[in-house]
Amino acid sequence: MDTEPPGTRRPGGRTARTRAAVLQAVLGELIDNGYAGMTVERIAARAGVAKTTIYRRWGGLNGLLADLMAEYAAREIPVPDTGHFDSDLRALAREIVASLQPPGMRAALGSIVASAIQDQAML
Repeated sequence: MDTEPPGTRRPGGRTARTRAAVLQAVLGELIDNGYAGMTVERIAARAGVAKTTIYRRWGGLNGLLADLMAEYAAREIPVPDTGHFDSDLRALAREIVASLQPPGMRAALGSIVASAIQDQAML
């Protein structure tokens, strides 16, 4: 029996749609403008949300990037379990490289890495 009050669980609800729209906007901004050209204002406009939504949920650009990369990794990079640690690491490395083949993700990650080199606060 479900003990949670009605309305407290909303899988696929407005929160999930907002998160998906914002993360898609972040990826679009990274591809179009790079990390250095991204702003919370443009991401909010592109996602159709208020910038306060972004600040409240993600805290700013670095929080957005962390969520984007975590979501992408969880969705696109299967964690292997071959039964041997060294084999698992090799297989995981191959999965990571394969996941970076789409030009959009390659551009996004390249932009993040380049900015991290310039801005030590990102590390």
